[in-house]
Amino acid sequence: MMRFETKHLIRWGIPGWVLIFWLIYESLFLKGINPLESNLLDISKGLTVLISLVAIGVPVGYIMHQIYFGFAWVLNNRKNYNEIADKIGDKFPKHDEWGQNTHEDYFQFEYVWHAMLINQDVETRQYLEARYRYLLSTVHGLGALIVSSAISLLGTLLIGQFNQYQLTDSTDLPFIIYLCIGYFIQFIILLSTMFNYSYYSKNLKAFQIKMLKTYL
Repeated sequence: MMRFETKHLIRWGIPGWVLIFWLIYESLFLKGINPLESNLLDISKGLTVLISLVAIGVPVGYIMHQIYFGFAWVLNNRKNYNEIADKIGDKFPKHDEWGQNTHEDYFQFEYVWHAMLINQDVETRQYLEARYRYLLSTVHGLGALIVSSAISLLGTLLIGQFNQYQLTDSTDLPFIIYLCIGYFIQFIILLSTMFNYSYYSKNLKAFQIKMLKTYL
């Protein structure tokens, strides 16, 4: 029986919830709807909508993960594992066709990493596994958030263009301001997430290289 842990709910849910939130945010303001004055404040209706959005966000976020993983890992042939192997030195065992296939090089690197873990004492192995799991899940979580943020920013821009929102009187000005604030916040989130993704990716690579140099 498949175990669905809370960490999976959060990991898959956040990208989906972010995407849904921004699309709803822009749609409401483009239609001139004030959420505070709508019937969504009714407890029963509001709770129903909230539960529905939470439930929908998880599969949407899971799809964001698959899109990220497909483009950043499966279809990405630019990863250079030669650089990693060279930093580790002669202790790193390369397979016979090293350098000819990026995926095969990655599989070899993962094999060497896990083989090293198996040979450690329990305390060392538990620390290395926990640290590796944290860094890797953070990298993948940020990658999915990049996809979600990029799609939500593009989606909200398209919503604004297709609706051709016009200033008809002075009361429309606050809605335009709210829309622009939404665009700006989305851009900042996307940019920050990209920086964090780069940082944690480098951190993960450095951690594995240093640990392999130490324990191989």
